[in-house]
Amino acid sequence: MENKFEKLLDVLNSSESDVITQLQSIIDFIRPKQSANNNEVANKIDFLVDYLHTHQEKSMKLSDDLNHWLTKSKISNNLSTFGVLSKDGFKNEITNRFYNKFLPPAPKDGDFKYLFSLIFNHKNDHLWVENLDDEIWIKFFKSLLSKSENIQKTKNYLFDELLYALEILAIWIASEEFDENFIRLDNSILSKDSSFIALQREISSFVNKVQSSIIDIQTKKEDFQHILVLVEQSKLYVSALKKKSLNLGTSVSLTYEFERLEQIIKRLEEIFELIKIFDTDEFYISLVKLFKVAVRKNSTRNSILEIWQQNIKILARSITNNASEHGEQYITNNKSQYIKMLLSASGAGIAIAFMALFKIYIVDLKLPYFIETLLISLDYGIGFVIIHILGFTVATKQPAMTASTFASVVEKGTNHKANQLKLVELMIKVSRSQFAAVVGNVTFALMVAFLVGYYFSYIGMPILSDEDAKYHLGSFEPIPALIYAAIAGIWLFYSGLIAGYFDNRANYLNLEQRYLHHKLLKKLFSLDKRVKLANYLHQHHGAIAGNFFLGILLGFTPFVGYIFDLPLDVRHVTLSTAYLGYGMSSIYLPYIDFFVILLFILMIGFVNLTVSFILALRVALNARNAYFGSVITFMRLFFCEVAKRPKDLFLPPKEEVQDNEVK
Repeated sequence: MENKFEKLLDVLNSSESDVITQLQSIIDFIRPKQSANNNEVANKIDFLVDYLHTHQEKSMKLSDDLNHWLTKSKISNNLSTFGVLSKDGFKNEITNRFYNKFLPPAPKDGDFKYLFSLIFNHKNDHLWVENLDDEIWIKFFKSLLSKSENIQKTKNYLFDELLYALEILAIWIASEEFDENFIRLDNSILSKDSSFIALQREISSFVNKVQSSIIDIQTKKEDFQHILVLVEQSKLYVSALKKKSLNLGTSVSLTYEFERLEQIIKRLEEIFELIKIFDTDEFYISLVKLFKVAVRKNSTRNSILEIWQQNIKILARSITNNASEHGEQYITNNKSQYIKMLLSASGAGIAIAFMALFKIYIVDLKLPYFIETLLISLDYGIGFVIIHILGFTVATKQPAMTASTFASVVEKGTNHKANQLKLVELMIKVSRSQFAAVVGNVTFALMVAFLVGYYFSYIGMPILSDEDAKYHLGSFEPIPALIYAAIAGIWLFYSGLIAGYFDNRANYLNLEQRYLHHKLLKKLFSLDKRVKLANYLHQHHGAIAGNFFLGILLGFTPFVGYIFDLPLDVRHVTLSTAYLGYGMSSIYLPYIDFFVILLFILMIGFVNLTVSFILALRVALNARNAYFGSVITFMRLFFCEVAKRPKDLFLPPKEEVQDNEVK
């Protein structure tokens, strides 16, 4: 410590050292070797305070310099903008952070951003700054500033700057009333004064009264109540707009605007609180807390990852919200819904049997590998889209949707924590629904594929040669097949995200109205038909896109493996079942081999479902800031409940049960 203190004294005694250099040396002196060592920082501050107390001349010189610098700085601008996203938007913010990271901006007089970047230039500075008690920081700053004869001048200047910053922030908030994104979410914002405008008017009136000495800050605190109410109304209005954006569509720019507006309102609250308690003990504690926030913001001032994650989280919330709305239709609550799911899945099994048949024919054409891959991908993609249009259900599409429903139930719990008993009940319903879908898919895919293959073999035109049949039947070896099934599970998860993204875009662009008023559709269809078509295309925009891209992802995976010379492939439970059916129709398969392969296929299905569900649930929970709770506790409760009523895991209850638990 002695060596560091000697260096500090050299800087303080040097006539060439400016105030910023002196501050930098002071922070270098008190900075601990380890961020968690609060005692080291406290001891160094005590040592510095004692030194300044016993060396009045140096203390007054330092204090005069600091007070002079503060009165020449634009405190209002720094308070308004420091740690708040710029108005330039997400893309420009990313670009600016990139430039600032590798080519820092030139210093500006009185700029706190430059000051903090210079004196708190270690990546972990925010840790020890935040860990240190507020009272110690107050003692530290008091020893640096209070010895000057100009301290009252600095206080007066600070108060005026707080008022000005308050007024500027209120104007920024009011200007958001005419933002196109907000108008899209709430058209009524144009027909009446919002809480944003009311807040700006009230603050402007308040500032004028204070500056004209009409009210006394210390005695008229009841006059603040109306402003606090308007601040709360503004926060509630922003929350309402954010909720609307989940259903009406969001974007990166809108996400950025929400984040910036919330930061501005929070900063306005902080500054208003400082004005209320100005020059009191509470004031200095609040100022220190704001100082700590500023140091933390400084540590991530050029972080591209931070701002990217902020936007991705809210976009993910919108995407998974759309998925959860569709996820409820995949959960059966009674016998009629269960039978409907079984029939719907049976239809999908029939369709997938023919998708597998078309793939076999495409491979038989011996086309160039890329063309073959493209046709197979289109076969899968268009096939899945047709299945959706016909109202059939593919079992493996369920997890990505039901996971979001799971997350929404967790979010409704206290403090966004899960009610494990409700989740257990929901998991039983999901498992029952999943079982019905898998049975329908697998049974009819196998049966139809075998019958079609048997018919063609009967008429002397076998679909598969003996060699090809052996290849398909040999493709279910457990280890590689389960790895390929996990890859398919990842694509199933991504297809759910794609569906949610396109649902969000449909809402954001208001596709229903665009289709309804399209010139070509007006010529082709009557108004009633156009309304139905527009509504269908809007409601199913995401599902159609998600199903199509699922087919593309499944089809192109082997081609990617071929390009990079990697053993990549996919195994999808229903498609695999269809290939088993075609293989059985061409060559004899002993019963024991059939049941072993069928077991492997069911294992493929389990991996498909589990991987996609876990990934989707993780994203949905993170997007909602929700906490699932103990997995071990959940599994124990789940198995205990299954032991009590094992039939409910596979079959519907005898009496219809409404989904009260979920609600």
